[in-house]
Amino acid sequence: MNIFINLPTWLGDAVMSSVAIYAIKEKYPQAKFTFYGSFVSTELFKRFENAQILVENKKQRYRQILQARKNLGKFDLAFSFRSAFSSKIVLNLIKTKKRFYFDKNILKEEHQVLKYLNFIEKALNFKATSNALKLPIKAKSTQKILGINPGAHFGSAKRWEASYFARVAKEFSSTHQILIFGVESEREICDEIEHYLLKEGIKAKNLCGKTSIYTLCKNISMLDLLITNDSGPMHIGAAYGVKTVAVFGSTKFSQTSPWQENAKIAHLDLACMPCMQKVCPLKHHKCMKDLKPDVVINLARNFSGV
Repeated sequence: MNIFINLPTWLGDAVMSSVAIYAIKEKYPQAKFTFYGSFVSTELFKRFENAQILVENKKQRYRQILQARKNLGKFDLAFSFRSAFSSKIVLNLIKTKKRFYFDKNILKEEHQVLKYLNFIEKALNFKATSNALKLPIKAKSTQKILGINPGAHFGSAKRWEASYFARVAKEFSSTHQILIFGVESEREICDEIEHYLLKEGIKAKNLCGKTSIYTLCKNISMLDLLITNDSGPMHIGAAYGVKTVAVFGSTKFSQTSPWQENAKIAHLDLACMPCMQKVCPLKHHKCMKDLKPDVVINLARNFSGV
């Protein structure tokens, strides 16, 4: 059995699709897998058993797929976890007898994890034994480390204030080491948090732009506590069961909250929420600015052992 999987584009969505992907693996344990998608999503599954990776070349994706068909041979099944029209063309070019496309418009109010899992269970007429997130990157042992993840690639509307993150980090600095996570484009906010802490005489390890997807997963897996916006690293934390306080404003936490029991959601209940916009359309960003650090600190304190 040779299976082609077109992964979700975003890191967080790729993590949430892991439940469905392992359901396919459960149905076809001896299958060979080809994962196709963005660099970050394919990196996440690089160590998946009996799998190969094909990173999408957006400018030449169709030529790339035609070439891949020659090199990789025939596929028995193909799944796309994306709804874009281009992803349908990709699966058509693969020319499998059975191909299945995810429809983002079905089960609109369901959590994204369940949307993906229901898609696969329906396609395969199969009931998975687990709906837990799972990544092919082994966890490290938990230590007294607080992870701060202030970025959110989707847009500024999802980002809590740098000074608020610093205030939370200060609160736990006597009991926890502090790690700051981010990609290069988030350097400004990561450096700002580090600067706030240094002014208070608190040292933090700023890993902004210094981690691969693999080392990011490893670092997050060893955290005792994670404070994060709605983002890819938040979902990685959920996959490892890390105690998490997730800050939500512009997005629907009912659909993209951390898929685990060991998480708490910090949010307000404003009339404009959730707007689902990249930038605050009202230009006041109250969903984040009015959500004060004490709310997050109190939620974090309620975890046992923190």
